[in-house]
Amino acid sequence: MRTILALAIACAFVAAACTKSPEPAPKAANVAAAKPASIAWVSTKTTADIDSAFATAKSDKKPVFLFWTAEWCPPCNHVKSTIFTRDEFIAKSRSFVPVYVDGDTPSGQALGKRFNVSGYPTMLLLTADGNEVTRLEGSVEPAKYMQLLEYGLAGGASARQLLDTALAGKPLSAENWRLLAYYSWGTDDEQLVPEKEVPATLLKLARSCPPAQREASSRLVLQALGAVATAKDEAKPSIDKADALASVKSVLARPELVREHYDQLAFNGDDIVGAITAPKSAERAELINTWSDALDRLAKDQTLSQAGRIWATSGKVALVRLDNKDGALPAPLLDEVRAQAARVDSGTTDLNERQSVIYSAGSMLARAGLLDESDALIIRELKRSHSPYYYMLVLASNAKKRNTLAGNTSAIDWARQGYETSVGPATRLEWGGSYVRYLIDLTPQDEAQIEKAAASVIAELRTEPGAFSGRSQRTLERMSGRLVAWNKNGGHDAVLARLNAKLTPMCTPASADSADRAVCENLFKPKSA
Repeated sequence: MRTILALAIACAFVAAACTKSPEPAPKAANVAAAKPASIAWVSTKTTADIDSAFATAKSDKKPVFLFWTAEWCPPCNHVKSTIFTRDEFIAKSRSFVPVYVDGDTPSGQALGKRFNVSGYPTMLLLTADGNEVTRLEGSVEPAKYMQLLEYGLAGGASARQLLDTALAGKPLSAENWRLLAYYSWGTDDEQLVPEKEVPATLLKLARSCPPAQREASSRLVLQALGAVATAKDEAKPSIDKADALASVKSVLARPELVREHYDQLAFNGDDIVGAITAPKSAERAELINTWSDALDRLAKDQTLSQAGRIWATSGKVALVRLDNKDGALPAPLLDEVRAQAARVDSGTTDLNERQSVIYSAGSMLARAGLLDESDALIIRELKRSHSPYYYMLVLASNAKKRNTLAGNTSAIDWARQGYETSVGPATRLEWGGSYVRYLIDLTPQDEAQIEKAAASVIAELRTEPGAFSGRSQRTLERMSGRLVAWNKNGGHDAVLARLNAKLTPMCTPASADSADRAVCENLFKPKSA
């Protein structure tokens, strides 16, 4: 399912090449500078800190609000700037214990594993006993977010209990249907259902939700169709395309529903249209026009956040690209893209908000084929951003898209510099893994450089105690998979042997039956081994 988290972290890092060598980036600001000052956040650097937070919650008879985040994360910064700065949220934070978990703290990844979170941002509402109530979606508008937070704080059934009730065919209240419909399915991390079952589960919920619950029902329809459209074949349930088309048209015909579900319409439009209509058909053309009109209204809606308006315009570009992957876009749309990017560049001063909207604007420019303009925007931002290394991977991705020798060279340079200037143990692992990926993809013959980069990532393990769990584990496993595939014919056996020799001492601190040790010992080996 395409969500704000997928667009921002899997990102694929959209942007382009620079014809000159990248300039050194400024040192990133401390993460504490990015936190909203008015909320009494409990910052967790160790597991003892979070245990203390829950003890406080028990003593004060309060629930716990846990925010799992990273300094560089655009959607995290979107939440910080649009929700956490609002007076009503700050006031409401006095009724729970707000816990801030930075994935780069010494225990950040271990805590991620403990609470079954891996995507930034993940926002959990928990009881003082540690039982999860719900996961909150950060892409909704602040008023809706506060409404959902109130539902969760009311002390009713948890999202898991509500899901079980709904799937059993038992009735739910309107509020409970809303809580399920706005549950953050994109950051579920198999907490409620296995990942492969999410599309079928959402379809069942969409079919079970009473039509009278129009808001919840329509959101579940859009989420279900988006999940089905992007599901792997083995997890893709069948749908009645005619029925799906009628449901989508019904949503698009109601301005209040378009406004309410702007995030789903902006992010999932091309996927849903592609799944329920035939390529280049009259039916598809009509639906694209109707959907684009809805997005156009959203892009002009000044009550939406800056990022929301950018997402709407980017969604229009994606719809045009559906049957026109590499063709030129209409001049009016290109003008709109440029105007939106210029607007947020000149009109956004808050650094957290800029981290979100400049990424979104750069991504939109790149999607529209305006790679040079995307580059220019992003490069200007390097000196302003509190985490410029994030944007360097954006530039690396753009450079790769040019599919030229100079572009490939620039992509590798940006990926290298992003890794070298990145801050935080988990982040350095992730950026190092990206650098290795770029080298393998673009210069697979450069054995020496690939080995050097991979060895450097292994050396990072000395400062990352949670390296073999959570998000960091997946980073290492992805890098391992790339290296094993690179060596599929056995031509680089010696390289992998040397990397294994460097890795082995990192595995020994774990106990013999430790899951972390098993992860470590299986790296750089074929799955069949």
